Amino acid sequence: MNREQLQHVIFELNRRFGLELVYVVGSSAVFASLPTAAAEALTATRDVDIALPPDAPINADQIDFVIGEMSDFDEEYGYYAQGVGLETPSFAPAGWMTRTVELRVGGITALCMEIHDLALAKYGAARPKDLEFNRALVAMGALRRTVLEARSEAINATPDRKEAIAQRIARDFDALRG
Repeated sequence: MNREQLQHVIFELNRRFGLELVYVVGSSAVFASLPTAAAEALTATRDVDIALPPDAPINADQIDFVIGEMSDFDEEYGYYAQGVGLETPSFAPAGWMTRTVELRVGGITALCMEIHDLALAKYGAARPKDLEFNRALVAMGALRRTVLEARSEAINATPDRKEAIAQRIARDFDALRG
């Protein structure tokens, strides 16, 4: 995935469904903050996770059917949209929807997760690909440790999970000094 492909998916959401507003909540949201990101861990995804606002005229299943995985769109272009819910970034800190990065493409606005909120959601999910994604962001200097630590207090998680997130953040930033 790259920024041009992200923009193409967003454009198609407007063209095919008439959508004027969507949220981008997965890895591809990084291209709103880092348009030229090229690290393999940042470009590895083939999908754009699209969450719809509550008043959207369509549902996530319609996105999946028309431009989702294994659709004609995916077959033609090699990337796709995946309809998800606004709760999908379950470890994003409270208020993440107020800090999005706006990406306008034609008649649609995509509100993309801000990079620190995205990283915290990935630290919480802790899948190997998420942790690799975050290590790449830290290595390229795209994240500020103080912002991550401050916002991690606003994550709705158990104390054990919050501690695990704090340890992952520390490990990534400490590795830079090592």
